[in-house]
Amino acid sequence: MPAVLYTVRASCQDLQQRGRFLSWLTPNHVAEVMTGGATSVRIVLPDRESETAPAVVETQYVFPSRKAFDTYVRDHAPRLRADGLKHFPPESGVTYARQVAEIATELSAE
Repeated sequence: MPAVLYTVRASCQDLQQRGRFLSWLTPNHVAEVMTGGATSVRIVLPDRESETAPAVVETQYVFPSRKAFDTYVRDHAPRLRADGLKHFPPESGVTYARQVAEIATELSAE
């Protein structure tokens, strides 16, 4: 059964807001997602195209299977998403995009 990569992309209005978002995200939020079934997490800060472009935080979670991911979505995600919206509601300007994908191959030099 292939592993699942779950990516949450949060677009913040500026670097200051991104800093606040990162402070909320780690360590507690990502730890709770891992308690919910993720086996690893990677937080990526993409380069900004310009000073007026959103300051993005991309969080990539790996789940060992679709079943584990579906369990996370059913049992944990609603509470964790609500907490995110409590700290960064729509009027804050933070927007979210989510993507789910199967990992076909993964290589590492380690």
